Amino acid sequence: MKQKAENMVSAALPNVLAAWLLTEWLWPLDTVTDTAYIGTFGIFVVICFLFYALRVPVWLSVLGKIGFIWWALSEWFDDQSIPNIVRAFWDSGAAWLVGDRPSSMPDAAVRTLAFFVLLWAVSFVWHWLVVRRNRWFVPYALTVGYVAVLDTFFPYSGNKAVVRLVALGFFAFAWLHGERLRAKGSAFHIGKWRAAALSIPVIAVAAGYIGPKLPPQWPDPVSFIHSYASDSGEELDTEGVASVKKIGYGQNDSRLGGPFIADDTVVFMAKDGGRHYWRVETKDVYTGKGWEVFQSEQVQSFKNGMSIEREWWSDKVNTTEQTAEIIRQEQAFHLVYPLGLQQVHTSDRIVYRMHMATEKIYTTDVNANALPVRRYKITYMEPDFPIEALRAAPPVQDAAFLKRYTQLPDTLPRRVGDLARQITEGKEMVYDQVKAIEQYFHMNGYVYETADVAVPGANQDYVDQFLFETKQGYCDNFSTSMVVLVRSLGIPARWVKGYTSGRWVGEQNGSELYEVRNNDAHSWVEVYFEGVGWVPFEPTQGFVNPYAFSLPASNEEQQTPSLQPEQQETPRVPIEQLIESSSPEQDRHWWEKLADIWSWKTALILFAMLAASGGTIYATRRKWWPRLTLLRFRRRHVDGPEWLVPAYLALLRQLHDYGLRRKEDETLRQYAIQVDRLFETDEMERLTKWYEQAVYAANSGRIDIREVRQLWENLIKRTIS
Repeated sequence: MKQKAENMVSAALPNVLAAWLLTEWLWPLDTVTDTAYIGTFGIFVVICFLFYALRVPVWLSVLGKIGFIWWALSEWFDDQSIPNIVRAFWDSGAAWLVGDRPSSMPDAAVRTLAFFVLLWAVSFVWHWLVVRRNRWFVPYALTVGYVAVLDTFFPYSGNKAVVRLVALGFFAFAWLHGERLRAKGSAFHIGKWRAAALSIPVIAVAAGYIGPKLPPQWPDPVSFIHSYASDSGEELDTEGVASVKKIGYGQNDSRLGGPFIADDTVVFMAKDGGRHYWRVETKDVYTGKGWEVFQSEQVQSFKNGMSIEREWWSDKVNTTEQTAEIIRQEQAFHLVYPLGLQQVHTSDRIVYRMHMATEKIYTTDVNANALPVRRYKITYMEPDFPIEALRAAPPVQDAAFLKRYTQLPDTLPRRVGDLARQITEGKEMVYDQVKAIEQYFHMNGYVYETADVAVPGANQDYVDQFLFETKQGYCDNFSTSMVVLVRSLGIPARWVKGYTSGRWVGEQNGSELYEVRNNDAHSWVEVYFEGVGWVPFEPTQGFVNPYAFSLPASNEEQQTPSLQPEQQETPRVPIEQLIESSSPEQDRHWWEKLADIWSWKTALILFAMLAASGGTIYATRRKWWPRLTLLRFRRRHVDGPEWLVPAYLALLRQLHDYGLRRKEDETLRQYAIQVDRLFETDEMERLTKWYEQAVYAANSGRIDIREVRQLWENLIKRTIS
């Protein structure tokens, strides 16, 4: 009775493991797709493997599965006829097979039936691999990779799935290996082995759960992969003609230029007491074609309601505390916030992580998994920049800071710097130089344009083309050009992107209510003044800087008003990526880039990849080594003993690796008999006689090399099969 129970467990367990693995593919679908009734699909998978475990006749198993699918479709789509669903499924499948693909997706009922059929087919493959072939590692590795990809690139937390898969992996390895040992008749206690198979996963998972955990030590690979994906997906006409893009906030700014289509979609509503720009991120590496992100992994985290430990300006800047409430219309994983942010409040348990290179603030949970926030309140300081302090600011002396924020590509035409010096001629103060460049765009025939906007060719610079050739464009053209002109004078500056204040729509509870749309996406300039901090400037034609600049009360001088009326702007190309990171200098040599990324972590990853590759090669040697041996001896252009002797010795090594080990006191003919008995042939014995003749006989030159080659190849091929 005990033996019978053990046999039943041994037969049922592989089916349980296979069903478990397949259901792990279903649970994430509730998060990353709009698939519903995941539990019903899971029950269908369990029914499939239950039929396999009970060895139900095929015809009965098919009827049972069809009955379950029929019941599910009738429950979910009671307004449709099941035969019509099957007919539509058949027609759609036939159309796809012949290449006549319909312009629209099939309806939900047809897709549901297709998903049931897919689960049916995959359950059969899983059963064949895990139960019949005892090859559980392939589906296990695929499942782990599937969960890892979803956890990395989608808003799905795979923490629990990883724990389950680790426990399942330990258990399956120990249990199934014990079954193989028992099948070979090895003398060991199967009960103790099974106890170990149960205890090892429990101990390992418990230790991992209870033990202390370090925060992530390696940089997030998502941004690295996204940057390569975006680079490979971009296509730019060498003649400078770009396709029309849709307007809105985008993350990839490595290729600026080209026209766009206006989009009035509302991004967020803001209840605010002030009027300012909404920041998202900054970029500071100009490539000649667009902007890249400075390479840095530094992140500052702060919790919900905590003050940000960040000094935006010195005490020379007069500030007023303000509050605002943002209601986002669509899901996003970053904040929009004003310059001078102090606190963020939301009802969710959120951890805010500011990427210090871009000042972009991501919303995550405590485990650094991205979480969208739709509604939050902020406290910020509204600045009033004193012009007297800005004029008195000395030049920046920090060499590293200057190198980063005055970076320009070597390919920048000289006439750009000459123009900057021409604009600022006679201006001694840094502030006066910056204001002269800002006003230059308002008084020299530059036109705000969104339709007829050029894209620089392969050998053209984006700023040079705008300044000297086209003189028309939108905010990206104006703001990028100002940053480059300011930097060419050795003044630190950076490019900022986000949204304008938006459109005023009324008052609500004593606060001004603004509607911010995709059309309000915008970019501007921030310049650094020593002893003051970063100060925003607005060069775009038709826009007014919303920030206050004040003179001493005794000074009657007033700021020069902007010469253009305010208008709303519609900027750039959106690319739906969560995080962007890119190399700061695309024109560097590959060995310089390799030196930057090389570290002990890189070496460890490389070693792990080499070890995994070596292990795979060694584990599969019985498949590829015989074929390599065949190829090697087929190419030998020798006959007789010169070919037979090394070929025979290679065959002996292959048979030994195959498992046919020759005893120390066993002759070649005795060994050949054992080999022929296993393979049910006489080829090894015949080949051995030819070998002995080649080695010991005087007439070794009379070997029938054609027969010898055929015998040898047949034996090598038998070790492969």
